Amino acid sequence: MFKKVLFIATVILFFSACHIEAAVINSNWVGGSSNEWGNAANWNPNIVPDNNSTNTFAVTIDAGGDELFVGLQQSRTINQLDCYGEVFLRKWPHYWIELSLVGTNGLTNYGVLEIEELNVNGNITNNPGAYIDILDLVITGNLDNPAGGMIEVEWDCCVIGAVENGGLMVIVPAGELNIDENTLHNTGQVNIYGGECFADEILDNNDTGLIKGFGMFYAKQLVENKGQIIAYGGSLVIASEGPLTNTGVLGNKPLSSLHIKPAEDVNNQGTIEVNASGGIAFDCNLVNEADSVIRLLGGTLAATTITQSADANFAGFGGITGNIEIESGATISLTGPTNIVGDVNIPSGSTLEISDGQTLITGHTTCDGTIRLIGGTVVFQGDCDCEDCEIINEAGIDRNHFDVNANGIVDAHDFAYFANTWLWTATWYE
Repeated sequence: MFKKVLFIATVILFFSACHIEAAVINSNWVGGSSNEWGNAANWNPNIVPDNNSTNTFAVTIDAGGDELFVGLQQSRTINQLDCYGEVFLRKWPHYWIELSLVGTNGLTNYGVLEIEELNVNGNITNNPGAYIDILDLVITGNLDNPAGGMIEVEWDCCVIGAVENGGLMVIVPAGELNIDENTLHNTGQVNIYGGECFADEILDNNDTGLIKGFGMFYAKQLVENKGQIIAYGGSLVIASEGPLTNTGVLGNKPLSSLHIKPAEDVNNQGTIEVNASGGIAFDCNLVNEADSVIRLLGGTLAATTITQSADANFAGFGGITGNIEIESGATISLTGPTNIVGDVNIPSGSTLEISDGQTLITGHTTCDGTIRLIGGTVVFQGDCDCEDCEIINEAGIDRNHFDVNANGIVDAHDFAYFANTWLWTATWYE
């Protein structure tokens, strides 16, 4: 009986000892401004953080007010890592190093963190007010940058997980962010300066999201824009092997161009704003749906065919490249000088309105509806089937068809000017 009790007590003590040894060790960096992860003297307690069968580690690296360089000479596994102050975390040899974070918290940054040339297995979270610079990094886990945080992407970085950006993300020139088998969900701002971003699944720009700059975004399955995508400083390409939906704003700043390259036609349900000395080009057909807006502000809008739906708004001046279809009940209102490079179809019940300027149509015009000239003129360079077209001439605010000598007044001089040229006919008139 005594032996049986002694055996049970020994077993209980053994498992109790194992339980104590398996407790998480809170490890703090004490190694100064530049040192190796693998030196036990750099840690309190003096044990190199690296999980094993008996010990697991929750690590804190606090740089205080200094710059702190921590080098990994071999792969390590810990539960989690919290960084404070200005910390530079990188490999020291020339071969690849892995830092594995097996806890759900992964790596959390509270300060200024630079991670270079590592394979991080685990989630990375950047706190509000904190900054992370990732350089030539592979992250096997999720990357989360909440509102108030900033992430800078340099060189070739890959995330095998989801990217959640609610703060500011900057992709520098030649920077590349690959999101492998997952989605970029943006509720903050992404500035791109000649870099590239690739998502295997979805580019989801939420209603508070802004994507701005020049470079390239690619999403294999879907581009969904509910916020703003703005070309700025050059050419911005938005491409997908699937569809692109827009319920937000697609636009370009002056001297910049936005190129939309989906695998399917685009049905605009938001706003397209085309500014001067640049433009927006759709490598597909474009349908401007009811209650949606196209603002032509001196730039060029291009698509294979542009279809204007009833109750949609399409107004402004500039360049239009592509064929135009105006559905019955729909109106396109052009002001100022506008060139249309393509055919124009104005069926019965639809209207092309031209105000205070000249519209040049280089393609063929077919009109069974209405062309309304409000102090404007139209040149059918590609001829017009206008036999059943109602052409209405009205005076505009700053332009009148009877002001034939264009001096801003209608008087007897205009009639004299007209009398000298009254035998004129258009080339398309039959």
